[in-house]
Amino acid sequence: MCAIQALRTSRLRSAKSQFLKSALRNLDLSSTPATSTTSSNSTAPKLNRTSTQSQSSTTQSQTLPPDLLELLLLLSFHLNSPAGMLTSQQLTLLLNTPTWTCLPCHLPKISDLISTHLYTHMLALCRILTPATNPSFLHRTIPKLLPTISSLQTSNLQQKAELAERRIKLATHTTTLLTLHHLATHLLIRILEQTSHGLLARHIKARSEYLALRAGQLATEVRGLKEKGERIVYSEEVKGALETYVGELRGGRERGRERRTQAERVLWGYGVGREDRGEKERVMREIAKVYGELVREVEEVGQDVERLRGR
Repeated sequence: MCAIQALRTSRLRSAKSQFLKSALRNLDLSSTPATSTTSSNSTAPKLNRTSTQSQSSTTQSQTLPPDLLELLLLLSFHLNSPAGMLTSQQLTLLLNTPTWTCLPCHLPKISDLISTHLYTHMLALCRILTPATNPSFLHRTIPKLLPTISSLQTSNLQQKAELAERRIKLATHTTTLLTLHHLATHLLIRILEQTSHGLLARHIKARSEYLALRAGQLATEVRGLKEKGERIVYSEEVKGALETYVGELRGGRERGRERRTQAERVLWGYGVGREDRGEKERVMREIAKVYGELVREVEEVGQDVERLRGR
């Protein structure tokens, strides 16, 4: 336990040292922000918005004094120099310079500069972490900065571990997929060889050729049987009678056409079928209607006479 505590203390001391070195190395030495803040009791139970806003700093650009600027450069160079870079004489000469001996007097100013620098960077981090927060209230999120960053780092480490695990799984699945693809390709080539050049393909081809020849033979036999049946059924006498009958049918068809033509000519004379048909066609239709009625009356009279005779 003591070793763990000592290691933790050493790590904290090293982190603070690196913090200070980085702050000194990255200080803006062109001008220094002089902040004037209005002190207020943070433990008072009744703090309104006006007193909270009065704690915000007003920044004014001031030029650094030359001795302070030189001291900051020397201090940053000394702290960031590798061990053994300066000889003992150079280190003694550096520590005995008038600028270096004024370090205790400038420590409050240097601490203010470092504090302002760190405060500015913390506000920038808070602005990145909570972009929706009002800039006037960003200083309130500074105490939550360390837990938030720690949580994000932990989540990032977990996600990196999950990503690495998923990459391993992806590589495994990809290898399996490529193996299956190779097997499928091999089987496809094998099936193509069997279907195109294998025993089954040759057997099917020979069978189809045999069936095609057999079908041709059957078609030839059917044609022969048909011709033989026609010779048996249709003898010379039957063929002559059929030809005579066909001739009679043709003659009857021609006579029917001639009679139809003559009837159309007769109807044309009575005005049926003309474009200027009118009164004449109507008169002929009336005559036909009256003729039909007379025929029916004659038939009825004939039926009555026959009935009277039967009595």
